[in-house]
Amino acid sequence: MKIRKFLENSNSCLFFYENTIREAAAVFAEQKTDAGCVVDQSGQFLGVFTRDHVCAAISTGADLDGPLGGHMSCNVKIFHPDEDIADPIGMGCSCFPVVENGRAVGIIGVQDVAKTYHDHYKMTRNIIDAIIQSSRNLIIAAGPDGRINFMNRSAKDVLERNGEGLYGSRIHRLIPEINLSEIIETGEVPPLCKVSISNHAYFIRSYPIWIQDKIIGAVAIFQDTADLESIADELGAVKELNKDLDAIIESSSDGIFVCDGDANVLRINRAYDEITGLDTSGFYGKNMKKLVRDGFFSQSVTLIVLEKRQAQSIIQKTSTGKSLLATGRPVFDEKGEILRVVTSVRDITELYELQNQLAETQKMTEQYRRELDSYKLRDVKNVDGLVVGSEKMHELVDTAIRLAGVDSTVLITGESGTGKDLVAGIIHTHSLRKNQPFIRVNCSAIPPNLLESELFGYEEGAFTGAKKGGKPGYFEMADSGTLFLDEIGDLPYDFQAKFLRVLQECEFNRVGGAEFRKFDVRIIAATNQDLLEMMHSGNFREDLYYRLSVVPLNIPPLRQRAGEIKFLAASFLKQFNSSYGMEKRFSPDVVDLFERYRWPGNIRELRNLVERVMVMSPDDVITRKDLPASVCGAGPLDGGSRRPGSLSELMPLKQATQGVEKQLLQRAYETLGTTREIARVLGISAPSVVRKAAKYGIKRT
Repeated sequence: MKIRKFLENSNSCLFFYENTIREAAAVFAEQKTDAGCVVDQSGQFLGVFTRDHVCAAISTGADLDGPLGGHMSCNVKIFHPDEDIADPIGMGCSCFPVVENGRAVGIIGVQDVAKTYHDHYKMTRNIIDAIIQSSRNLIIAAGPDGRINFMNRSAKDVLERNGEGLYGSRIHRLIPEINLSEIIETGEVPPLCKVSISNHAYFIRSYPIWIQDKIIGAVAIFQDTADLESIADELGAVKELNKDLDAIIESSSDGIFVCDGDANVLRINRAYDEITGLDTSGFYGKNMKKLVRDGFFSQSVTLIVLEKRQAQSIIQKTSTGKSLLATGRPVFDEKGEILRVVTSVRDITELYELQNQLAETQKMTEQYRRELDSYKLRDVKNVDGLVVGSEKMHELVDTAIRLAGVDSTVLITGESGTGKDLVAGIIHTHSLRKNQPFIRVNCSAIPPNLLESELFGYEEGAFTGAKKGGKPGYFEMADSGTLFLDEIGDLPYDFQAKFLRVLQECEFNRVGGAEFRKFDVRIIAATNQDLLEMMHSGNFREDLYYRLSVVPLNIPPLRQRAGEIKFLAASFLKQFNSSYGMEKRFSPDVVDLFERYRWPGNIRELRNLVERVMVMSPDDVITRKDLPASVCGAGPLDGGSRRPGSLSELMPLKQATQGVEKQLLQRAYETLGTTREIARVLGISAPSVVRKAAKYGIKRT
């Protein structure tokens, strides 16, 4: 124990050389202490003056009002505050002056030492007693005679009569499997045994108690087997989880590469070796910086993730000549520190193949379009609920029917309300799968946390509320038929990778299940969003886009096929006349206004407007007065004779310039397909298009 600890319980006295013996005696009596340090005026240590010195002065008749410095002891052992003394009393000193840097800090007497040791012993005993009494384990001790002399609270609670009457008895009379007397005699530790007390099982360990090579008793510790069984169950669950994780990682067709937060390699699956052609057996435990320096990789996405602290994707080249698309994602701990970096890699050759397939398909589509341009299909027809009255739609429907003969994935694009679901239905109806299920799924209507269970189904017990026997997902329901995925652009980005793997491997497993199920489904996707723009902005995976858009079909908005509007309106008029038992018709000026209106809601808006004016008009002939003001005020779809940006009056040049710029952007957004196309036609960059559109509040309809 350090000297500084003893100072806490000491009443240290400091005397100057000039203080009298009588003054010192008064201090000793008042503070109930036996010694003090003598210092000079600067506090430097000179010696020690004690009660013995007072007594000696009295016995020799010395002047008690004289300076005590002449009677002090100078040749004494001094101690430093941080000095560690195991047995101060055994050193034979009556006091211990404490000096630091030549200055007296205090003095310790034998009584101070005794009190410090007593307080320390008392505190230590209380802590040990609290630990033993708080233990859930039953603890019973016996003295040298083998009779019980201690039981903790848990033991008293479990044993009969709350432990009363057990003190002084031998434990083997109560529990025959335990013989503490034998342990005390032999000093040997018996093997672990299991006993039952009050229908409760315990494991018991018994040990001799030694003090200075002498056995003074024995102790028995009872541990509830339920605690160990709970730990064993948790350990088993962790082992099963690790097995599942290993199976998932090894079954992935993507290469998986896992590093810790310092970029040291922890785990690599077999697919990684197969994709890269590398022998990664020597990579474990090595740092990615070294692997890059050694030329195995051109760069490391792991190091970039650790620097940026967010998911990153790069094109990575290996020493085997492979080009990889590597995507790294950080895994954070509860403190926000990066615990792991998980990297998935894919041979980019596969992506190139998809791009080539897309190019070939686009070339084929263009050839079909040129062939269809030679036909003048002017007669209106109804194809599976889709009214076709323009050359553009004739071409599109004929292409859709032609595509029905193959199982290529089709991506239908077009604004909301253009009839993408009807085109998907035409493809299915004219395919070899027409007698099989046609399942429609609106991806935007499914909450992100339910996407996996809705698409792939779930097993019984997969989560709280799961149906007994599980539930098939849309992929199972559409097996052998067609699955129409509307609003595909609303798929969460984190889900897209798993969705892509299912499409490529043609297999999935239900939520909560381990079995992979094969499926045979024709995929038709649709969206009203610009997936290319989403892909470039990082909101839609490039590989998923190319997987879906093997055959793209774009449905033009209604404003770009104005010649079809009168046929659609007539079809809806006939339908509602039949449904409501009416015989209403449109006046010529109504049809003319219909053809001049821009129809931002496309066919859906036209259908709803026809129904509204039919039920609201009191007359059999629907005229201009029955139409809403937005339709009545419509200008020509082609802008009439007035050029964009033409002015009717003089105005400031800046205002006129902004007006022309806004009109050009509005017209471009209405007539062109993508931001990149708009930028090309207007001769500016794509970011400039986005920035100016935001400035004028222009949005894609």
